[in-house]
Amino acid sequence: MDKAHKEDVWKAFWERQRQASSPAVVSAEWNAISKAQFQVWTDFAATLDQGVRVLDLATGSGKLPLMLRETRPDLTITGIDIAEPLPPAPEGITLMGGVRMDQMPFEDASFDVVVSQFGYEYGQPLDVGRELLRVLQPDGRIGLMVHRGDGPILAHNRKREEQIRWVKEDHRLFEEVRALIPTGAVRADDARQLADAIAAEGRDKYGPGSVAWELAAAVGQTLDLAPRGTHQKLIDTLAFIDRESENELGRITSLAEACAAADDRTTLLQAFHEMDRKVIGERQVSLPDEPPFADLILL
Repeated sequence: MDKAHKEDVWKAFWERQRQASSPAVVSAEWNAISKAQFQVWTDFAATLDQGVRVLDLATGSGKLPLMLRETRPDLTITGIDIAEPLPPAPEGITLMGGVRMDQMPFEDASFDVVVSQFGYEYGQPLDVGRELLRVLQPDGRIGLMVHRGDGPILAHNRKREEQIRWVKEDHRLFEEVRALIPTGAVRADDARQLADAIAAEGRDKYGPGSVAWELAAAVGQTLDLAPRGTHQKLIDTLAFIDRESENELGRITSLAEACAAADDRTTLLQAFHEMDRKVIGERQVSLPDEPPFADLILL
């Protein structure tokens, strides 16, 4: 995937995240993966000096800075991301949108610690690594949590990809539905029946609540509500759902590429090898009784 397309799909993803409500860092509803990440970063944060300046690469919604500040409120944390705008930043955290990892607007040696959670491996490792080392103090700490190609996150997303393609390519849902909507109409019973049939098949094939069911059901609901609006609004809404599903496919492709980049440790860490920065530790991150979904690399 080319760099511009990758940036676009992730900007779209984080815009959706920004608009959605998010639980607190230690909320009981917090998902299991986040809890496992939190434990690892809590242990890392405990080793940092008082009041150090931390930079988080590809911060997204600022999840990692929130984790670090939960147990170390003395830290001053800046998070950068190519997406913009980013959500409002909590006290002690600065979030900067529209910033590339390989072109950061900071002076040399501006930070004592650089971290990343599922971010570093999405860039060009050599360029990002060199830029990271430029803005880091010569003796600064580095913690990079990276994906694993053999982990459950990619496996889960591959299943999502299969289901989206089943709806979009095997059944050509969006093309077939649009073809069944009469010109200028806001009601299309044949199109609604088609969407309902594909949703039911998706539920039976992949399970209730699956993305295959969800995508076709969203089209069906749009058709059901269409008589309350205009023909153009109906067409625009279907186009929006189609575009979002395409963005999701792009995000999964980007994830797969990032996993491959993370697994190629020689290339991933080339910039650090050039500067004689060695890996001083590595910790697998996993859920109980499951294979690791990430590695925390310490340099």
